[in-house]
Amino acid sequence: MAVTLSESVVKNISNLPKNEGKEFLAGQLKLTCLEADENLRNAIYTDFLYDNLMFAVEKGFTWKQVCSVVTFCDGILKDSTDKDLTDALQFLKLQSFELADLLGERNFPIYTDFVFQTYLRHFKLFKYVFTKERDMLKPNVTLKVETPSDPGVMKTSKPESVWEYERCYEDIQRQEAEHASQRLESKAKTLEQAEQQSKERLGTIGQVQTPLTKEKVGELIREVIGSYSSILVEKVKCNISEVQEDLEFKLARTSLPRPQALGPPPRFNLKPKTPTRTPKKTPPKSPKNERKKSAGSRSKSRNK
Repeated sequence: MAVTLSESVVKNISNLPKNEGKEFLAGQLKLTCLEADENLRNAIYTDFLYDNLMFAVEKGFTWKQVCSVVTFCDGILKDSTDKDLTDALQFLKLQSFELADLLGERNFPIYTDFVFQTYLRHFKLFKYVFTKERDMLKPNVTLKVETPSDPGVMKTSKPESVWEYERCYEDIQRQEAEHASQRLESKAKTLEQAEQQSKERLGTIGQVQTPLTKEKVGELIREVIGSYSSILVEKVKCNISEVQEDLEFKLARTSLPRPQALGPPPRFNLKPKTPTRTPKKTPPKSPKNERKKSAGSRSKSRNK
């Protein structure tokens, strides 16, 4: 039995996007599984009716004529797929007389030309799809699943986010340790060079011949101060670079996204602790002092 759609259904289908229109049309036809891999016939059948319907809408057919086009294309698809091409042409000719009266002189040749360009051009393909059963190929693969020999190992497993966080955190700590060792070696070499230069400068001072003038003594004092100050400057530079690198690694650890399962991250306390005042202990009063005070108070009272 050929499909008949109402004008309201046709209007709804034409106003929807292509995929949604096909789904709505399939719902009206009570068809499921429009995916081509699961049911190729339903997919091609829905596409065929939808294409004919939208062609009539785009060419300006009336809604009644659009409904007639859907009924006509459904009838020729169902009744001519089991025939040869010549018989299909003869069947199409017989069915087209009634359609010509419904479409009129303008729309009938437009639609028949569309049928020849689409359905009849691919007639053998339509016939093969709707008359030959498709071989369903379902691959069967045997997979061997090996369970862990020790189930207790799974209890100590970690979520992927926690494992990734700990890996990045350990990587930062490893880099920090490497930089610390390199920094110690560089600091030792720098201080060693500064001390060597200081010894050389002090050695030249010891070779100065006497007697010394006032200006020469001032130069020697400046040399001694410069030799010791150079070592102090190098130590300060090393300490500053050490503090900067420590802050950079600390910032890298705190800015690392921490998984919620690990709880809140540890915070660094930057405020110094305020010292608490210890109360002063008052020495206990000796009994001798108490006696002297009491005796003095009695003598005052007698004098009065």
